[in-house]
Amino acid sequence: MADEEVKKKGIGGLLMSIIVPAVVAVGATALTIVLLGTNLTQPKKEETQPAPTEIKAVVIQPGTYTTFMLKGGKEVAVIDSLTLTVASDACRAAVAERRDMVMDGLMLIFLSKERSELNTAAGIELLKKQIRAMVNEVTGFTGERERLGVIGVYLYIKAISSVE
Repeated sequence: MADEEVKKKGIGGLLMSIIVPAVVAVGATALTIVLLGTNLTQPKKEETQPAPTEIKAVVIQPGTYTTFMLKGGKEVAVIDSLTLTVASDACRAAVAERRDMVMDGLMLIFLSKERSELNTAAGIELLKKQIRAMVNEVTGFTGERERLGVIGVYLYIKAISSVE
């Protein structure tokens, strides 16, 4: 009979020595997760911003052949058309309202250019960036409002000619 009691205590003691640490470990793990949180993150909902509206603002009508003097005064650039893509009606209205200021800014930009600068793709891209910056400045679409200003410049230079 004493052997049977030792066997029951041995099996019970063995089970207790396995179950108690397991329960403690599970409890400690659960407590750690609750206190520290998990490293799983909730998928963030992407905030989709609406694509900016593209509105066409014509500065120089196609076929008008507006000329601008280049640096040195001996050559002119003949501009067939200049169209801006703007992101807001307010910018389009400001371009129309301040057309004389925009044309003056264009004149100043072209007066700083030489023929060689307008004969390369890089030179034309630089000219477009300068026109965009100038129009945004003239219309007041700078800083935070710049995203509502000019977003594209489309320029067609018909010719560059000597004047003498």
